[in-house]
Amino acid sequence: MWFIWLALGLSLVTVAGLYTRRRVVEAAAALGLPPRGRTALRWGIAWLLFAYPAIIFLSVLVSLALGSDRMRGFDGPVATWTLVLPFFLTVLTVVQALPYLLLVDVVAWARRIPMHRGRAVAVLAPIVLVAIYTPARILWERGELRWRHYTVAAPAPAPGVPPMRIAFVADLQQDDHTDAARAASVMKRVAADRPDLVLSGGDWINMGPDHIAAAARTAALAPSRLGTFSVRGDHEHFAYIDRERSVGEVTRALRAHGVEMVHNEVRRFDHHGRTVAVAFLTYSYPSRTSGEEIDRLIAELQGADVRILVTHQLVDDVAARAKDRVDLILAAHTHGGQVNPLLGVWHVPLARLETPYVDGRYQLGGTTIIVTAGVGYSIVPFRYASPGSVELVELTW
Repeated sequence: MWFIWLALGLSLVTVAGLYTRRRVVEAAAALGLPPRGRTALRWGIAWLLFAYPAIIFLSVLVSLALGSDRMRGFDGPVATWTLVLPFFLTVLTVVQALPYLLLVDVVAWARRIPMHRGRAVAVLAPIVLVAIYTPARILWERGELRWRHYTVAAPAPAPGVPPMRIAFVADLQQDDHTDAARAASVMKRVAADRPDLVLSGGDWINMGPDHIAAAARTAALAPSRLGTFSVRGDHEHFAYIDRERSVGEVTRALRAHGVEMVHNEVRRFDHHGRTVAVAFLTYSYPSRTSGEEIDRLIAELQGADVRILVTHQLVDDVAARAKDRVDLILAAHTHGGQVNPLLGVWHVPLARLETPYVDGRYQLGGTTIIVTAGVGYSIVPFRYASPGSVELVELTW
């Protein structure tokens, strides 16, 4: 499914980009830009829109042809500032300005208005406004992290039992953008909340093996009475082309620092005489657990005083299987959309294309669902109208 959305997205970018480029060049000509300037403008827009994806695909093909054990990352400062950021900011500008450009064209067609100075200004105005607003908002919100507190009541009251404090953190995706210092500051603040149990939705690294050791050290910075436990995320599979090697290295690095990455198992924890059972479900794009296995894990939770399911990715099928059989679901992966473009005057979380559980708290029958927006970045090295979050859950009796 991820590849389908990627193909659709690239197709939209290509069509919208070519359309926008044509309108921009025509508008520039109407405002007096000479032919040589128009040629430079065409090539400049083409570079901004198509150079980065072309280089990415070429890099993948070369890596596979040469038998490399890893894919090259593009998170260094040179690639970030010359390729990655220009590409994504240009794409966002095109996608967000597109409805206004279409409206201008419809009105011009209906009223037979040629491309004169007034129409040129109408074409360029939304592009300029969006091109200013988008990076301004990204910079304004950069580093913003919400610390959200939730209270979840256990199914059966138990007078005298103190609340159980659970910290849920995910998607740090440590790399050059979410470096060791920032990731460490997040986990140290988690530790300052003195949780009884730390749970993670995975994605400790972003891509490549360079940050595995540092991410494992980061994970150990939030000790708790009952320990720190994590599911596998998508990106645990992306350190090497060999996915099993990737997962194995991350798992061993975390274990060396006292953090367990649990794969399709149930762990039981005692909290002042009450049993809290947690199922760690591996569910992500690279590794989908079958429905039968999900049902087995949920069945193992039964009989506990509190039943919790932790998963990286939460889709409708998993939620439906857990409904009323699990008291609390903790999920990650969405980043709250991470890049939520304007559609008209509203920001739309693109993560809704794959799941209704995008960010925050939901109720599904007797099952409470909490989805974290995470901390780091995936693919795009910034957040847009989607600040990160860490979830602190107080389980009351």
